Amino acid sequence: MIPAFNASGVIPPFVVESPVHRGGSPYEVCLKDVAEVFATTEARLEIFKGLLRYRQELRKVGITSGFQLIDGSFTENCEQIHGRSPNDIDIVTFAYLPVMQHELKSFVDKHIELFDQSTVKDKFKCDAYFVDLSKDARLVVEDTMYWYGLFSHQRDTNLWKGMLRVPLLDEDEKLLDELQSEVTNA
Repeated sequence: MIPAFNASGVIPPFVVESPVHRGGSPYEVCLKDVAEVFATTEARLEIFKGLLRYRQELRKVGITSGFQLIDGSFTENCEQIHGRSPNDIDIVTFAYLPVMQHELKSFVDKHIELFDQSTVKDKFKCDAYFVDLSKDARLVVEDTMYWYGLFSHQRDTNLWKGMLRVPLLDEDEKLLDELQSEVTNA
């Protein structure tokens, strides 16, 4: 379940009495929940469809085991806070690459359109980053701390806020079909 926006227009960082108890960010949700809560305008729907297409391309190259953190103005009441629609969706993909360690560079080079931030942003409306879960655990922990620290606060105000966590394997295709048919039937 995605908590309602708090008075500051963001997802609260926790929904229990104390942040030391489980029940806080990142909130584990499915993509259907994300669509129902955040893909509520034409601009937001286009951003969400970009996320679905990006995830589809990741699966096509064998990136299926992991999860994504979702954040940014897409997960805020951006229209109220900033008086505008979000421009993109911020995501960090934590996943295993489908190749052996010695093949990583050639795999990334071959599929650079999925790892180059500006390309992904232009093509899919995703401000996307990637953490390879097969690297040394200390490096994964460092990356996790970095991204959690960055995503758990608003850039402009430093306001503490929540984020979402979605599995890489979800009902993306079904959801994309439903969204396409809604547009066709409208």
